[in-house]
Amino acid sequence: MDRRYFCKIASLAAGAISLNAIPASALITAAPSGSGQPSVSGPSAKPHGVNRIATPCRVTVLRRECHLDLQALYLDDPDAGPCRLFKSGDEYTFAAGSICPADFCPRLWELICAAAVTDPCDPPLDHSTTLLACPDGTRPVIIRVDRL
Repeated sequence: MDRRYFCKIASLAAGAISLNAIPASALITAAPSGSGQPSVSGPSAKPHGVNRIATPCRVTVLRRECHLDLQALYLDDPDAGPCRLFKSGDEYTFAAGSICPADFCPRLWELICAAAVTDPCDPPLDHSTTLLACPDGTRPVIIRVDRL
């Protein structure tokens, strides 16, 4: 049996089993439309202000990377290429209280929200600037978050 096929089926089976044990409200994930991932919108999508920007900030995409060797080993689509949501040089400005836009990566959004709340112990540039990297290990996006 192919390892990728086995891992895919095993993760789907584990997810199906766990769906019966976890309430639907705990499985909320926001994803860009057309990405093939579930998307939830409306007032119940992020209860009690979870994942909202605490302070206004500007996000600048510094670099997109693509590790083809890791994609070939660990992804179902070994030719996925770099992240399709962002391009180097993209810039976004978010007001305080903003929620994740529909066309924005939800995993990167969570990091931005955390960076807007807490000051890092050893900031790379100054207290108002933070460098972050997307948690996707095969095609990370490196961004700069400037608190305004």
